[in-house]
Amino acid sequence: MDKKVEIQKRSNELLKVGAKAYRQGAYVKAEKYYQQSANLGNPQAACNLGYIYAYGRTGDRNPEKAFYYFSLASISGNANASYKVGDAYYWGDFVAKKPLVAYRYYQTAEYQLSYTESDDDIKSDIYYRLALCLFKGIGTQKDLFEALSYINQAHTYSYYDRTHDKFNWQSIAKKIENLRVAIISEFDSELN
Repeated sequence: MDKKVEIQKRSNELLKVGAKAYRQGAYVKAEKYYQQSANLGNPQAACNLGYIYAYGRTGDRNPEKAFYYFSLASISGNANASYKVGDAYYWGDFVAKKPLVAYRYYQTAEYQLSYTESDDDIKSDIYYRLALCLFKGIGTQKDLFEALSYINQAHTYSYYDRTHDKFNWQSIAKKIENLRVAIISEFDSELN
């Protein structure tokens, strides 16, 4: 067997063990296996480490480590990590607020999306963020038509979140609906 294939297979095995531990709440064990998998080049493992540090699953939050692992996964093509790096720049979490950089990472996340079912659980998040930036002119020019297009896509994928019982789906669904109403209201006020 090709050495690269062996390494990828091993990194995927470690990722699965880490994911199982994470789902069971064994975050220290998950961290260990994600770290081993990430060291073998697995971008999903690096992204998962970002979540562990961003939310303090093994102790205190560590935004610096979270940003590092999200960045590492992002440059390896992980859409989930790219939107999380965008969030860091949007909110100024560990890095300075940079609206243009945030918007560009959200665009990158959209570009990196897999158009198979594997990324369906993050599409509502990414499309919402793009709509928000376009509606408010954050990092880009304000564009109501593009904002409406993205929020409608986010709205569609929020039904995927609901039907697959995505963690905290109610929160993003409410944000999507509120932004959708705001965009349509602004359109209506411009027409009157």
